[in-house]
Amino acid sequence: MNSDPRRLLTRLFDACLMVLLAAMALYGAVVILQAIWIYLCVLGAVIGVGFLIWRIVSTRYRGW
Repeated sequence: MNSDPRRLLTRLFDACLMVLLAAMALYGAVVILQAIWIYLCVLGAVIGVGFLIWRIVSTRYRGW
C-alpha cells in the first residue's frame, strides 16, 4: 500500500472545498427563501382556499 502524503493532502483539500461550496449553496438557498417567503405563504393560502371552495362546490352540486 502506497501512502503518498501529497495525495492525502490533496484529497483533504478537495473535501474541505466541497464542504465550503455546499455551505455557500445552502446559505444562498436560505437567503432566497427568506426573500420570497411571504409570497410563497400568500400563494399557498390562495391555492388552499381555492381548492377548498372548489371541493365544497363540487360536493354540494354532485347530484345535479
